[in-house]
Amino acid sequence: MEKANNAPTDEDEAAAVLSHTERITSQVLAKIGKPPRLDRVEICRHHSGNYRVNIWQQPEPDKSFAVTFAPRIGLSYYLKVSDTGEIIDSNPPLTKLCSSA
Repeated sequence: MEKANNAPTDEDEAAAVLSHTERITSQVLAKIGKPPRLDRVEICRHHSGNYRVNIWQQPEPDKSFAVTFAPRIGLSYYLKVSDTGEIIDSNPPLTKLCSSA
């Protein structure tokens, strides 16, 4: 008789992480708002439900320079996330960005 293997595969775990990253991205942007000159949001999984979120932004354009500068990390957060992908805690806290209007 064959034993049933109910352990999650690497593919299952990768799919769960991918769905968590999408959920985390949407939660972070909903809480802080869309940063000006947003380039991308990078999410890196650490251990025990901890994630690092880096928000990359294009630098302010400067007409006195003829070169274009590369994007840089404008905001960074260390998150504790539940098994379902909900943000439990954030360091620093996720607060709404002030608009420059």
